[in-house]
Amino acid sequence: MARVDFKDEVTGGDSQAEGSDNRLNVSSRSDSRIYYNARDEGQCYTLVFDHPLAAAGQYSAYLKNTSTDKTLVVSHVGINADDLAKFKLWFVTGTAANGVANIPANTNKASPNDASVTALEDGGGTAISGLTTDGLIDVVSLVANGHEEFRLNDAIRLGQNDAIAIEADVVTSTPECFGVIFFFFE
Repeated sequence: MARVDFKDEVTGGDSQAEGSDNRLNVSSRSDSRIYYNARDEGQCYTLVFDHPLAAAGQYSAYLKNTSTDKTLVVSHVGINADDLAKFKLWFVTGTAANGVANIPANTNKASPNDASVTALEDGGGTAISGLTTDGLIDVVSLVANGHEEFRLNDAIRLGQNDAIAIEADVVTSTPECFGVIFFFFE
């Protein structure tokens, strides 16, 4: 039988495992980083936003990391519109003005942690302004009453004072646009 020596993380002592057929029999469980962060750290959030009467060139949502010691990781973004629309996800700089303050929800209901962010939504006629685009991240197009996602797979990382914004780039009529940003801190 094959033997494997290892340090037991529970007791701190040396342990051995034996397998059959010269193989070690193991089992494992894997989940996304966002799952473990929500469970273990209570630092996973959703930011639901609404942008009624979206016009081309307006920002639907804005998210800025204000934490002094944690990186904000954007997992993915879902967006919907009740008419044809195209959206761009940008890195942005500048000082966001106007818009409606938006408070993210912690996905771990038992956690007392609040997100260290500045978050805004258009909220219906209160356009977010004061931003300068600083790098295009992704673009999605929607059909009427459609849903699409910016599939980011935890790739967007925002340090202190870094920010993103979702722009309604091309719209038909003035659709209602709404969605959610999933993010966590590490």
